[in-house]
Amino acid sequence: MNKMFNENRRVVDSRFIWANVLILVITSLLMVRLWYVQIYRGDYYKRLAENNRFQYIEITAPRGIIYDRNGSVVLGNRPYFDMVMIPQYLRDKETTFAAMSKLLHTPESVFERRLRMVKGQPKYLPISLKRNLSLHEVSIIQNNKIFLQGIDVAVAPRRDYSPVTPSHMVGYLGEISRNELNRLNEDQDSPIYRSGDLIGKQGLEARWEKYLRGKRGHRLVQVDAYGRQADLTEKSEITLPRVPAIPGNDLILTIDLDLQTAARDAFKGKNGAVVVMDPRNGEVLAMLSEPGYDPNIYQGVLSQEKYRSLVNNPFKPFLDKTTGGMFMPGSVYKAVVALAALEEGIINPNTTFTCPGHYTMNGETFHCHERRGHGVVNLRRAMLKSCDVFFYNIGVELGVDRIAKYAADLGLGEKTGFQLNFELPGLIPTIAWKKKFYNTSWSPGETPSVAIGQGAVQMTPVQMANLYATLGNGGNIWKPFLVKRVLNHVGESILVHDPELIRKVDRISPASLKLVREALTAVVMDPEGTGKAAGVPDVTVAGKTGSVQVVSLSKNQTKLDVSMKWREHAMFAAFSPAESPEISVAVISEHDKVGGGGKSAAPVAGKIIAAYWDLKKKRAASKAAVKTAEKPAQIKPESL
Repeated sequence: MNKMFNENRRVVDSRFIWANVLILVITSLLMVRLWYVQIYRGDYYKRLAENNRFQYIEITAPRGIIYDRNGSVVLGNRPYFDMVMIPQYLRDKETTFAAMSKLLHTPESVFERRLRMVKGQPKYLPISLKRNLSLHEVSIIQNNKIFLQGIDVAVAPRRDYSPVTPSHMVGYLGEISRNELNRLNEDQDSPIYRSGDLIGKQGLEARWEKYLRGKRGHRLVQVDAYGRQADLTEKSEITLPRVPAIPGNDLILTIDLDLQTAARDAFKGKNGAVVVMDPRNGEVLAMLSEPGYDPNIYQGVLSQEKYRSLVNNPFKPFLDKTTGGMFMPGSVYKAVVALAALEEGIINPNTTFTCPGHYTMNGETFHCHERRGHGVVNLRRAMLKSCDVFFYNIGVELGVDRIAKYAADLGLGEKTGFQLNFELPGLIPTIAWKKKFYNTSWSPGETPSVAIGQGAVQMTPVQMANLYATLGNGGNIWKPFLVKRVLNHVGESILVHDPELIRKVDRISPASLKLVREALTAVVMDPEGTGKAAGVPDVTVAGKTGSVQVVSLSKNQTKLDVSMKWREHAMFAAFSPAESPEISVAVISEHDKVGGGGKSAAPVAGKIIAAYWDLKKKRAASKAAVKTAEKPAQIKPESL
């Protein structure tokens, strides 16, 4: 019995000893860990604790404002109302979402989707559930806030688009993609973009993104152990730092907003493009591509139906046709062919051809637009009446390569370098081009079409405006540009864009340019000219009409498509005054229902040119009145 008791006692004593050893080891480890955390790494963990106590909240920087050349706002910002949810104050999500769905007529799935997009975000940060609230929706939320715990209305600055905002010019903002995020942050010391940021996707917003975006600010908030924002009492001595956001830089454009409005009104109801330039320096004074789109669609929720209707529109509202649309120039191109013939000695001012209404070559007949014929015509009359037969004759004698040589000298067949949206180079056909892309020889029967600006010849509207600017200014090819200056948020110039002369034409003599300018002047100023509808009182205008018949836009899918597919493209390009131009204009109206260039495009250009001169006179008179008012009144000495 005693033996059994002693054995049990030894077992208990042994276990007690090992238990004490284990407790001692654990206590020692805890003491060492406490010493390591509180003493050896105390400063480090103190900093971590302080960082966990305070959290950063970013302050979005407003984007820079875009002004026209006279200081008028082309695109600014305005406050928008968003419905936001602060998770730390939300008690019953299901009940609250159901109530909001009924009040705002919005499916609960919309709110749930927004929550999933920001999963893992701290509870004190607001989550935008619905953007761009109407004033009616704001009042509904405010009147029902007692039932909507954690729901509030926040104000956020966004772009202030109007119905007349030139959408292709200014572009739009969209949420940054993962590829864009990686690319833009790649060479930065610290990330300048974060997921969810808005960046420019087209137009000026995209091209000048780094100047317009501004620099975000931040403020600190104190949070508790559960990640909820803590209240700081008035007696607290803690002052949390706040770094204000720096607004983006402002752009000063070459655009004249009043002239832009005049161009839009003149082109109303048509599809195509208009480009207005200053031939003296390459400044773009106005530009539009129609149909456009409302940039506001990217600030809200773009429905699939709306997006499909825009994408399927045969006139391509998302395409900037000023730089990305290629069109056969038609008779507008005849000025180039005339210059080539003059320089090659094929014609002179007195050279004549007889136009019977058609031209026959190797058994193939090419008709003039005037089937009755124009009779005997020289260069001036052929340009004035837009006689196709005259240009068939000189085009065939020149050959396609010699025409292309002078077209290239005038800057055609290559990009102008206009930095806005995607630009196409146009196309000036040659024998080598045909061989390279079609692996076949050039047929002589293709040359007559090229001579009147059809066939394979392609130009963009900005090329057309630049071509006629070059013809008007005596052979200087300027690079078109849109931004004159960039100002920082305190109004200081940080970038000034000077005009850039690409080159001066070297194959074409001033004498030939003068002859062609005189012929182009007759097109508008002569009562018989095809472009007389572009005439402006008290000022000379030189230009050329063009009409291009096309088969279709694409595979016909709608009644609109079918009814318009046979209509001509109407063209007109001009400069004014003819002697020393200050403005050049290119108008391209797709499938115009009125008719050709003389009937449809020339009147548009005439209204734009008239608006330019009217604005110039009014502004000169206004400046003169201001100077007169600023002069000190002369005090007459009193008579003795």
